[in-house]
Amino acid sequence: MTIIYFILILGITVFIHELGHFMFAKKYGVYVYEFSIGMGPKIIKFKRKNDETNYCIRLFPIGGFVQMAGEEVDVDENIPKEKNLQYKTAFQRFMIMVAGVMMNFLLAICLYFFIGLFNTVSLNNVYVDNSNIKGLDNNDKIVAINDNFVNNYDKLALEMTVALGKDFNMTVKDKTGVKKDIKIKPISVGKNNLIYGKDYGIKVDNLKVIESDVDDILIGDKIISIDGIKINTYSQLLTELSKINNDSLLLTVKSDDGNIKEVNIDIKENNKDELLGYSYGFDITGKKSKGFLTAIKYAFSKFFSTIEQMIFTVLYLITGKISLNMLSGPVGIFNVVSVYSHYGFANLISLLCLICINVGFINLLPLPAFDGGHILFIIIEKLKGSRVDPKVENTIHNIGFILLMILMVIVTYNDILRLF
Repeated sequence: MTIIYFILILGITVFIHELGHFMFAKKYGVYVYEFSIGMGPKIIKFKRKNDETNYCIRLFPIGGFVQMAGEEVDVDENIPKEKNLQYKTAFQRFMIMVAGVMMNFLLAICLYFFIGLFNTVSLNNVYVDNSNIKGLDNNDKIVAINDNFVNNYDKLALEMTVALGKDFNMTVKDKTGVKKDIKIKPISVGKNNLIYGKDYGIKVDNLKVIESDVDDILIGDKIISIDGIKINTYSQLLTELSKINNDSLLLTVKSDDGNIKEVNIDIKENNKDELLGYSYGFDITGKKSKGFLTAIKYAFSKFFSTIEQMIFTVLYLITGKISLNMLSGPVGIFNVVSVYSHYGFANLISLLCLICINVGFINLLPLPAFDGGHILFIIIEKLKGSRVDPKVENTIHNIGFILLMILMVIVTYNDILRLF
């Protein structure tokens, strides 16, 4: 199913983007040779009656394109001159280039609206919940990480990513409006969903045991206390485990039939553990609501917070706060789809929205080979009053495409390394 979800999410994202280019190319009378979804060999090809365009589905669902007359340097002499892209007005060419991004953004906003319409959603302010940290209280509003302003979950997630497991300062505002600075010490989490580098003989999902090598602990047992301390949340579980300096602990679990057992657990070192992420000693919540107006507000607030996150991501890449190996390509997206698929249909739709916005935003960047690069040349044309030499522009876009492919190889290589 992960493969099917992956193909659908990428396929829909690419299709809606290329559909935007295609619709506006047809609207302005540009001759379109091919409208293709995917890359590589063609597996499906057809034409519609009285339509010059070849419609294709290709083998690899990682891209797509609309091939238009006049997009390259040479003008096709076999079709009317006015049907070449080069002979369209600057405004028409601008609309054709920006249409793909517009469609990606529009789809994401519409899907976010339906998520908000049929679910209870958080309207982006971030509050502390289930705190295990002294001085940090439930319902404290998070306003900054290391003095970087935070006003939504997406910005919070980015700033925590930038911290990369190191201690950081979190500024919160309590119910009375008083600000507090709290030192946060992240807890490293390993592949057993417990403390990184430690082997407890079990693996958990939230507080439930999902794998067990301990005779007296069964799959499905729920952890209710550690060394006599009652455990209510997963973040509290990790916090209490991080405090243990001994090589054993007393774990109390409750089975599905209500039977309660106390089991001594030996803690071993695990030098082959895989770091999955971090826990911060608290959970995050927001002011939740539901309804038609809430859905509209959620759609636009979530869209703009995601755009804000991507702007800061680019800035942090330029300034070195985020390294290149933190970016993900198709392999990384596949792994994310695999994770999201376990948390319900709404989460997969949210992932589709995120990827749609991501593709649209990246294509808006004024770089060669991207839609934004083409738009940049149109703007330069309007500023200087004449067209940039098509051969020069085409050469720059070709170089940009080669560099883009090199970047894709590097990102995919890093994705593969993270699998092992």
